[in-house]
Amino acid sequence: MQINSTSFSVLTTQARKTAYSLPASEEQSLPSTQERPSTRELASTIDPKNMSRNDAAALGDALARAGETELGMFFLAQSMILVNENGNLRTATKTDSVMNEQFNMFDSLQSQIEFAKSKSLSTDTLDSALKFLDKFQLAGVTPEVNLYT
Repeated sequence: MQINSTSFSVLTTQARKTAYSLPASEEQSLPSTQERPSTRELASTIDPKNMSRNDAAALGDALARAGETELGMFFLAQSMILVNENGNLRTATKTDSVMNEQFNMFDSLQSQIEFAKSKSLSTDTLDSALKFLDKFQLAGVTPEVNLYT
């Protein structure tokens, strides 16, 4: 058996070439995370009992960036609604009035849990979202602990 076969060296060479083949002019930079608030910062400005769909989207985005993807997707889904414009349905944008209407997320979650239970569906994600929302509301009224002082 030959270790340095032609096919092995060709594959290795191709792998090295493709790993860094993106030209400098086509490099994409990620948006700065400093522009988007963290979950803790959002807790001080968002009241779950009186939040908008834009607030739900911001919370979902912050959770997804923090690694809580499943929970983040739940809150992002709360902001994905359709708007009827002249008989045509379209996805709502941040500037649509319906996105700024206030609603109680606790009530919304409770009704979704009741509906899921009535259809014998799993409520695990909804229960997790409700527990998180309780903690989120508490984080909004408790001071942040500074570990560096």
